[in-house]
Amino acid sequence: MENKGTPFTQFDLSMMPITDNALICGNEFIISDNFDTVYDKDVAADFVNPMHPFKVNFTLFMFCLEGNMRINVNLGEANVKKNDMLVVFPGTIGESSEVSSDCRIILMAFTTPLGNEIGNLSYISLLRKYPLLHLSPDEMQEAESIYNMMRKKVMQQDYRFTRSVLLSCIQVLFCNACNHALRLQNSVSEQVESRVHTLFDKFIGLVQEHYGQEREIQYYAGLMCMTPKYLSRVVYQASGRYAGEWIRDYVILEAKALLKSGLYNVQQVSIKLNFASASFFGKYFKKAVGCSPRKYAIE
Repeated sequence: MENKGTPFTQFDLSMMPITDNALICGNEFIISDNFDTVYDKDVAADFVNPMHPFKVNFTLFMFCLEGNMRINVNLGEANVKKNDMLVVFPGTIGESSEVSSDCRIILMAFTTPLGNEIGNLSYISLLRKYPLLHLSPDEMQEAESIYNMMRKKVMQQDYRFTRSVLLSCIQVLFCNACNHALRLQNSVSEQVESRVHTLFDKFIGLVQEHYGQEREIQYYAGLMCMTPKYLSRVVYQASGRYAGEWIRDYVILEAKALLKSGLYNVQQVSIKLNFASASFFGKYFKKAVGCSPRKYAIE
């Protein structure tokens, strides 16, 4: 592992396979691959750990060149296969579950905000909606070429413009992803989405934004200018699950990630998730999970 610049401390690297191929640039970028990793069960186990929810505080581009991985992103599953690109934004809660023996991936993680340079932050929302993109072989080859150029510049110790080059490369990859997601959206929108699914998507977006502070369906119904009863009916019609269940699952997913991080005790987690007390949080957690937060944290 090579580090160009100051120590790399701003990332939560719990999901990053730090191998001899990892290159770090300041506190903003880390690029890595597992091309030279010899597969065995122990390596694979280390690679997919932690086997519990974790929260990322950086943007991640993952490119799969061979094999496949299964990753839970928020409350949905992503099956990343050959020629796939996965985009993960800060605040995402993920959980790795499986990696094939022939899996070969490129990872790029960075803290630099995206979207400003192309003048439309709505593209961020588009990629949140379509985080998993299937690229053509030519598109994947271009991404690999860009990655190799990034590696070359990071390793060039006397090069003064490393950060600018990395920003430019990331921006190209981001624009390519946006363009691909636009094509995907256009193909989907040819099948006219019903009002029910449009409202459900809006509800989920609001839950992802506010679940850390608000757990009552009345709050979300108010934001959407409808009654709680109508919102519940719409959500159930679209997903087969009640609105309260979606809110609870996001809260519990965040709680699990915080507890397993080892950075917070039960009292601190209850405060971060806006519970009235650790006791109330404990009852809420046990009802959903089947064990106390303290027991879950040490298992």
